[in-house]
Amino acid sequence: MTTIYSGLVSGALYALVAVGYNIVFVPTGTFNFAQAQFVMVGTFVAWLGLVFFHWPLVLTIAIGLLVGGLIGLIEERTAIRLLPGSGVHGELVTTVGVGVVIEGLANVLFGSNAQSVPSLITNDSAVTILNGRIFPSEILMIGTALIVVFLADQGSRRTRIGLASLATAEDKTAAVLRGINVSRLSIGAYMLAGGLCVAFGPFIASATFAQTSLGDALALKGFVALAIGGFGSQRGALIGGMTAGMLEALVARYLNANFQNLAVLILLLIVLSIRPHGLFGRGEGRVV
Repeated sequence: MTTIYSGLVSGALYALVAVGYNIVFVPTGTFNFAQAQFVMVGTFVAWLGLVFFHWPLVLTIAIGLLVGGLIGLIEERTAIRLLPGSGVHGELVTTVGVGVVIEGLANVLFGSNAQSVPSLITNDSAVTILNGRIFPSEILMIGTALIVVFLADQGSRRTRIGLASLATAEDKTAAVLRGINVSRLSIGAYMLAGGLCVAFGPFIASATFAQTSLGDALALKGFVALAIGGFGSQRGALIGGMTAGMLEALVARYLNANFQNLAVLILLLIVLSIRPHGLFGRGEGRVV
């Protein structure tokens, strides 16, 4: 069970990145490949707030939300808005470039050494559950992923903004004709996705440490989780992330750690060969 718990912790991180991908993808139809870097920024905001400045947790989360939202706004206005009619390929390149810039600035400001962030739980000694050992901070991170996925899923189905995003995803032209401000929706999506990933930094930093290489490690796995679960599905992002994380842990435990990435990519190919739109994704239909 310890191996399973380890996989769930990794899967929670992948799911958080995948949810961020989805928040942007649904209303805009584009992938923000800088999303994983927002998680990295969140760990450093947590380190600065909780360790360096000794801010209260609520203040650290609030500042993280503002920082992530501001970076998301800048990214949307520069890397997306300045490319009218460029199509998805241009936006993929520019968002990757934003991720590189964020990581480079983090290296300049904080260096390449990992910074330890204390757990939000006072007694973080490992506990035994079903003959497996797991730290309370890791349980907290898994719980955070579950809460984020639930809120994102309910928000997309039960709020006006969420429904507007779904309408825009179905037919952008019709959404504009119905009075939906697609431009503001795009800005809001980037700000929300960025703000959430940074704000939840304190809940994950104790397990991952604050390190500039974290974003690179999460970017591809978050996309794989999204592809397995299904583009646009928040519940699928959770299932895909947990599946990828557990597969990695099991392969490392019973085969070889060098085969982790290969195993995840093989799983991705198998799923997409059977379900091209992912396990919970919906195919697009058109009149012919």
